[in-house]
Amino acid sequence: MIATDKLIICVAPCGSFLTKEANPAIPMQPDEIAEEVYRSWNEGASIAHIHARGKDGKATTDPRVFKEIKRIIREKGCDIILNFSTSPGREPSSSVEDGFKVLEAGPEMATVDVGVMVFMDEGKEKVTLWTRSFCEKLTKTLTEKGIKPEFEVYGVGGIGQVTYLIEKIPNLAKPYWFDFPLGMQRTAQNVTPFSPKNFLHLVEQLPSDSMFMALGVGALETATVLQSMLLGGHARVGFEDNYYYQKGILAKSNAQLVARVAKLGEELGRTLATPDETRTLLGIPLLNNSK
Repeated sequence: MIATDKLIICVAPCGSFLTKEANPAIPMQPDEIAEEVYRSWNEGASIAHIHARGKDGKATTDPRVFKEIKRIIREKGCDIILNFSTSPGREPSSSVEDGFKVLEAGPEMATVDVGVMVFMDEGKEKVTLWTRSFCEKLTKTLTEKGIKPEFEVYGVGGIGQVTYLIEKIPNLAKPYWFDFPLGMQRTAQNVTPFSPKNFLHLVEQLPSDSMFMALGVGALETATVLQSMLLGGHARVGFEDNYYYQKGILAKSNAQLVARVAKLGEELGRTLATPDETRTLLGIPLLNNSK
């Protein structure tokens, strides 16, 4: 594992499930999402993990919507790293293959979710087939396009699958960037509950030349990212994972959550990484040199 005193903060402003019924501050449309990203960047976020929503508010993989979000963010003078989710949209006919569409919008980074998952979607079970062959195909495509893969790993078995990809794709750029989503067991199967022991075990299994961040769902958010920082890792916060600031009190914005973790990181002696410092750490071309 590669450790650094620099702290990378990723903001996940909306996700693909939650609506304003949960928290009126959750952004839905491109201008709202871009504004939340911009405010979070001002508080120290260097990566934005973005899901897009259609005009009906439902998640979509339409590259035109991603391009619009990207355009508005860049027009604000914001150089945050844009990480587009390849998760399927919420259209009835959606499939994992739809995730390839978002690459047409030219992200710097994109997610590779590892492992077959069963999500609870409006009371129904939805099987998402992020199989070995799909992950290999997606990772190869990202590598060919010069897009940094973010491996979203939900358990120890997923680390084994990424190790397989490292062996199969010899030109996969280092460092390997992992995201550990923890505490999702209420809404998904085949995931890891958060505990200090569970988290430490995941980190101990990482391949060499790896870096990682973690997210905690709901009330677990702060404890999860705090342990991640203590272990030399990095932090993801935002409304996709948690829309409360503290028990019973809704967060006012994504930026409020970013500001809290930035302060915690500084108290622990971690220096906030700028977007360009993050690009250098993760092997992503600087913005002026990228496509």
